[in-house]
Amino acid sequence: MKILNIHGGHNLKVPGANKLFNEVTEDRKVKDLVIGKMKSLGYTVYDCTDDSGKTQNENLKNIVSKCNDNTVDLDISIHFNASNGQGHGVEVLQYSDKTQAIAQNICNAIAQLGFKNRGVKERKDLYVLKKTKAPAILIECCFCDSEIDASLYNANKMASAIVKGLTGVDLTVNKTKIAYAGHIQDIGWTAPVTDGATCGTVGENRRLEAIQIDTRHSNLDMSAKAHIANVGWKDYGKINNNTVIGTVGQSNALECLCLNCTNANIVYRVHQANIGWSSWTKADGISTLGSVGQSLQLEAIEIKVI
Repeated sequence: MKILNIHGGHNLKVPGANKLFNEVTEDRKVKDLVIGKMKSLGYTVYDCTDDSGKTQNENLKNIVSKCNDNTVDLDISIHFNASNGQGHGVEVLQYSDKTQAIAQNICNAIAQLGFKNRGVKERKDLYVLKKTKAPAILIECCFCDSEIDASLYNANKMASAIVKGLTGVDLTVNKTKIAYAGHIQDIGWTAPVTDGATCGTVGENRRLEAIQIDTRHSNLDMSAKAHIANVGWKDYGKINNNTVIGTVGQSNALECLCLNCTNANIVYRVHQANIGWSSWTKADGISTLGSVGQSLQLEAIEIKVI
């Protein structure tokens, strides 16, 4: 199983359950996190969420149409349950026992977060389960009107549990939060370092010419600007793990950096020629580290998620 369709249930025009938290808001959060985590593990994932259907019938037809446009191994529908505050726990709905093993694995993984395991249930009457070309499951993550479930629920943990059920990979064990590599004068690219380790050199008078930040760790949403010797400021916008911040083969030092992260609390510091280490500074898209107009090269960087 390497290719998936995933969608969040309902939409703002066809609202789902809403009590202690809102189903539409949270199924989108979980859906987005699952997609990001699955892609980081090398899976191909299509987002088949519908936000345009104005009726329940339109919403369901739009979802199925999007799903059937793709040739996949499994369709996954993400929902949250409700029952006047009386029910709690996780259950996974399926059309037939063809998906029994994967559905049970997901149920078990979510239950390990503390939710009651309500098991796998067969439903022949649900439109999405009946009409998709590929086998489909519907995950009722937990109950949005249950105080028990609301106290346990966390979107990121829920998504990681779903990924564990799908792949067997536990993303919460020894999880790298951030990784980064640098291109160093006379050395070239370093191997990636992680979580606050030093990338670059100290006391060797070697310029840091470029860095790459692997944004796949922790599904980081980051952007970057850099001041480069002989070039000036360059705005890279939103970066990914392949973005080279700086230059390679031009003998230009990085002199100043401005990093931003919108979905994690990232801090970083730089080692600057003739000055030494800066203070730890939040990647807020405003603060800069280094200098402009002083011809002082950056020599090393450390980045961590706190």
